[in-house]
Amino acid sequence: MGGLNTTIRRDPVAAPAFRILEVASGATLRVQHISILGGSTTGLGGAILNAGTVLLDHTILAGNQAGNGGALANNAGAGATISHSVLKENSAGGVGGGAVINFGTLTITDGILTKNSAPINGGGLNTQSSGVSHLIQTNVLENTSSGLGGGISNLGTTTLDHVVVRQNRGSGGGGIATGNADVSLQKSIVRDNIPDNCSPLNTIPGCVN
Repeated sequence: MGGLNTTIRRDPVAAPAFRILEVASGATLRVQHISILGGSTTGLGGAILNAGTVLLDHTILAGNQAGNGGALANNAGAGATISHSVLKENSAGGVGGGAVINFGTLTITDGILTKNSAPINGGGLNTQSSGVSHLIQTNVLENTSSGLGGGISNLGTTTLDHVVVRQNRGSGGGGIATGNADVSLQKSIVRDNIPDNCSPLNTIPGCVN
């Protein structure tokens, strides 16, 4: 699915609220050069709920909201690959993942996650215990969480390769919060986050508070 400068937008006064796209197990969705705006659900994934395979390229996911995974919820066993895309101003109302909650396999390359929010954990990205997230040459900026992990909350496995995590805010781990889980920093910058860069202290090699 694609078309230069195409926008899919939920009418903000539409009732009831609804998510924009849902991908079934075994199915594949390819999205290119499209903006997906204003999806809304009390469940998972305001813009996209994925149980299969999702490929997003040059896509904007903005202003979506959900219980968890404001823009995208990637289920266990599912795969999502995002490249050259912007996820901004999305919000979660439940556990977290203002932009993305990941239970499966997620790769984001040349992306921007900015100004997303969540009330508990992971203003930008929330990787759950079954999830594996790999961010490459991506900026995680100005996301907020009332709980842990203003930028990123990790309970699974998260690898950051040439990633910048800056100016995010949470109650702890303003940049990244991890709970007895694996976070790897490879030539990445984590700085200027509030109240600290990483939490718990000394649990993420290469991260300095």
